[in-house]
Amino acid sequence: MPKHHKKGTNTKIFITLLVVAGVLNLLTRVENTLFSSIMFTANFAIYVGLLLFWMQSLTTRLLPTRVRFYIRCTAFFMVFLLLCRVFRYRVVTNDIFLYRYMIYVYWIPQVMIPALFLMTSVRIGVGEAEGKKPIDALILVPAVCLCLLALTNDYHFLAYVPTGELELSNFKQGDYTYSIGFFLLNGWMILTALAGIIVLIRVTRKHPGRILPWILLILGVWITLEMILFFVISPYDLPRMYNSPELRVFGMLGIQEVCIRSRLIPHNDRHIEFFEKITLPVLLTDRELKPVYHSEISPELSEEEMIRALSEPVYLDEDTRLSGMKMPEGCAFWTEDETELHKESRRLASVIELLSEENELIAMEQSLKEQKAHLDAEAKVYAGIASAIYPKQKKIESILSGISPEDPGFPKALAMCCVLNAWSKRKSNLLLLREETLPKSNRELFLALQESARFLGCLGVEAAAVGEEYTDFPLPYIRDLYDTFETLLEAWIPYMKRMTVSLTATGVRLAVEADGTPALPETLLPVKMTESDEITFLTISGLTGGGGE
Repeated sequence: MPKHHKKGTNTKIFITLLVVAGVLNLLTRVENTLFSSIMFTANFAIYVGLLLFWMQSLTTRLLPTRVRFYIRCTAFFMVFLLLCRVFRYRVVTNDIFLYRYMIYVYWIPQVMIPALFLMTSVRIGVGEAEGKKPIDALILVPAVCLCLLALTNDYHFLAYVPTGELELSNFKQGDYTYSIGFFLLNGWMILTALAGIIVLIRVTRKHPGRILPWILLILGVWITLEMILFFVISPYDLPRMYNSPELRVFGMLGIQEVCIRSRLIPHNDRHIEFFEKITLPVLLTDRELKPVYHSEISPELSEEEMIRALSEPVYLDEDTRLSGMKMPEGCAFWTEDETELHKESRRLASVIELLSEENELIAMEQSLKEQKAHLDAEAKVYAGIASAIYPKQKKIESILSGISPEDPGFPKALAMCCVLNAWSKRKSNLLLLREETLPKSNRELFLALQESARFLGCLGVEAAAVGEEYTDFPLPYIRDLYDTFETLLEAWIPYMKRMTVSLTATGVRLAVEADGTPALPETLLPVKMTESDEITFLTISGLTGGGGE
């Protein structure tokens, strides 16, 4: 039988039994004591049976949340209320002490039921967050205190005040008066029940569907019956189907049932409907792993396989994966065919392997490209060096080719070649340097000038590099300064006797003592020439901002 059909049948049976209980209550007024007692007992049994059935159904219908706990506690106090009513009016009527204390005990379910109803309504609104626990305590603590107030009335008389001796008072013949505690107890019942209904109405207004109309309908019927009982039936002592406690119990139960069926409370319902709609082979069992439902094609499982599947996936064969999970009232097991998944996994592994090989080839190709680019860059540098020093090498070759070691001018020619070769060496070093690796403050230009000056001694020229050794010129400017210095040397060597060279803030300065003054050659950088006391000063500078004279 489909689940919703079963639910509808249960509802009809529940309402029918409730009506039957009302009819039985009418029959308790007959004069035959035995028959009246039988009708009363049947009436009580139906009420308790309905409440116990509803309480048990909550276990399977609702998830184990705090709301479910509060609703089940409410059902327990509903049963307790009916039991208290039986003891008060049918069992302890002749015992003064017990009758009086049953009046006190009777307040416990009357206080706790609306308090738990309010706690349930609040929890439906705020959810199951742990941080909301103080809200429950604010309702529960006063309720417990009021129950203690009622139970200890004999010690303080804050609820009922006897008009005579306490030992002779059973509060049955009007031998008592009401105190402030009595009004607190009644006020608490009314306020908590009203607050619970208001909270629930505010919550249901945010949800679509017919939740609010159903709640208002049940509330309207409940209040109408209470009003008829209070204003019509009780004053005239007319036959009644239901007493006020039953109306309160089943009115509140009806409202909570609407909340459950409207899914305002986390529920455990419709598992079978869910599994019927999916195409997986499914097996549902109870807590003892006995099958209670299986799909058209469900797996045949051993108990050992079920137990293993609850903790980890189990493969029944290479491509069939068995999974399981626990539910509040049992377990669910299902299988999945992973044939296509494994096929795709193998294809993916093949693709990954192919991509890995291609990545290795690409990495190797990239490495070769980087090596080639490095070699090309080196070749370009060396080609630039060869191009730069080629004129000097040709000049050295020309000098040596036109003279032999036996000639008188050979030493001087060889010395000139040494000077040109020193320039070639230092020029090559400067071309191999990189701007990004060259320190800001460096001696490269001074060392080049120093080496050229040292080799001038081979030509009989007293020469030296003096003064500050470090510069912070850009590398291209250093190269241009050295080229310009070398061009000036070649022009002045035939006349030069002494020379000093030094660095300035913007370039290079030469102080030359010579037998003559040649014309200034064409140079890369501007050269300024001045004379003082038979000393010629040559200043090389391509920057603004100074330079020594």
